Amino acid sequence: MKTPSPGRMARDALHYQEVILSLKFVTAAALAAAALTATAAGAATPIQIPILAQNGSGEHGTATLLQGAAGVIVRLRMSGAGDEPQPAHIHKGTCAKLDPKPTYPLHNAVNGFSETTVPNTTLADLQKGEWAINVHKSTKEIPVYVACADLGKK
Repeated sequence: MKTPSPGRMARDALHYQEVILSLKFVTAAALAAAALTATAAGAATPIQIPILAQNGSGEHGTATLLQGAAGVIVRLRMSGAGDEPQPAHIHKGTCAKLDPKPTYPLHNAVNGFSETTVPNTTLADLQKGEWAINVHKSTKEIPVYVACADLGKK
């Protein structure tokens, strides 16, 4: 095998440096684009709202809402709940004056926990309107409300 000339080695070294510099530039541009995408998608600090007991249930906790790329991520964490699945929804209105027809269904709370991504809505929309998260006693006792959290303006 023939040893490359010093001129060839210098050109190769310069070429490799250019390739590395180009890769660094592309990586930096990709990271910047990802940051802009996250910002545009509404990546923000989660908000926490207290879930208050209703009808003497003793069930209470926190609703955490975060804007995700596919919609609003809603996490419910409650104390005092049993292990039976409890339907939960986002309704128009407030805890004091709730529209009985759910607007956005959430996954049932099981052992006091639920996580749902609500598509086609934004956290800003939920905060500027009158909305409430309502938790029911069980799938068999839907009319019995056990906990509620006001999301928007009152």
